[in-house]
Amino acid sequence: MSMTTGATMSRKPNRRGVAAREKLLSTAVEMLGTGRPETVSINMVAKEAGLSWGSVQNLFGDSDGFWSAVADQVAEHGAELWSRPQSTTLAGRVAEVAQLYSAVLESPYAVTIETMRWALPRPLELLAETHPRTAASIRHLDELSILAFNRFFDGVEGLDEERRAAMSEVLPAMLRSLRNERLLGTHIDIERAHRVIVSMLTSYLEG
Repeated sequence: MSMTTGATMSRKPNRRGVAAREKLLSTAVEMLGTGRPETVSINMVAKEAGLSWGSVQNLFGDSDGFWSAVADQVAEHGAELWSRPQSTTLAGRVAEVAQLYSAVLESPYAVTIETMRWALPRPLELLAETHPRTAASIRHLDELSILAFNRFFDGVEGLDEERRAAMSEVLPAMLRSLRNERLLGTHIDIERAHRVIVSMLTSYLEG
């Protein structure tokens, strides 16, 4: 993965530049969405898009600008992955959002961010030192995810706000861990574990 030190300001792209920018970003999501860590390479993405590293520099400034733009591209499409809740009960909402987020985690957009985070410097604090714009974009994605979880429970009466806030942090982490178990190979019953997570968090929210 090519890196440069110090972000440079890029010119506002013309029509051809806009098309090249969109091509690079869509290609990045397509490649990183496969989950292959070797795809976190700007040179590889540019080559697949039929462009060059020079094009990336002109459009994004440096590697930090590019990966930040990829994360922002994911954020733009994030709302499309969330459906409106159907259940009016607390238990029903927990079951719905757990099923929904499990599906979100399998989407190319979520896998793109996951692949980036494994390949780029981590944890996020270290990434902020080497790629500050990318780290800020990923933090923004995390904030949007928490907001989406909270909004999913709007209209449910008697729900403690502190518990809802805690759930919006805990449930995504638990479902990501469950997904990692499945990807790495495990002896546990994934479906049963999912049901237990839903049951535990429902009980917690009900107080």
